[in-house]
Amino acid sequence: MEGDIQRDNVAEIALTAMVSMIMILLFSAIVAGMALMMIEQAFMESKTQSTEQSKTLNSIPVILSFEMESFNSVDNANERLYITFKFPYSSESIPDTDVKWALICDNGNPVLNSQRNVELSEGDFDFATDLNGNGLDQNALDEFETGGYYHMIIRVDSPNGNGRCDLQEGLLASFVIAIENGRTTQIDFVVPENVEPGYDLMGSV
Repeated sequence: MEGDIQRDNVAEIALTAMVSMIMILLFSAIVAGMALMMIEQAFMESKTQSTEQSKTLNSIPVILSFEMESFNSVDNANERLYITFKFPYSSESIPDTDVKWALICDNGNPVLNSQRNVELSEGDFDFATDLNGNGLDQNALDEFETGGYYHMIIRVDSPNGNGRCDLQEGLLASFVIAIENGRTTQIDFVVPENVEPGYDLMGSV
């Protein structure tokens, strides 16, 4: 009788151990499956972010020339800048409307100790053309190709709706090109006295 009780206890312990082992194996399988799903998702997100980031990092605007196209010493009417540029490191083409420009002008006069008056003109590169175009044609192209050379006449005066920046002699200003969700390039320049069309603003600082 006592031997039967002992055998029953051993059987109960063995059964309990077996059930516990099965539960542990099932739990381990579930955890392993969830871990694999999490790792797979992480790699997928990482791949997407890496692809997007590489496109962003490679899309660097390179300014080749930045000149005064036309200048008005009276007000900001009919004032133009001329720029040539390219995107040599871009991994794919860039829509022309995804490239923005901004001109930040400090119209305060330090000689007269006038109040600082920062103005802004801005726009996109929708009017840019390749070098065979006139640099002011909205329908010339829709995107910039890697390795292509482009130019555009930038209208900074308010009649064209681009802003209030007034190009004056002695003006301190910054010109910024930014790719949407991408990199930027900045040129700081000074408008000299007696500036004329064709003046190289890249060498004015």
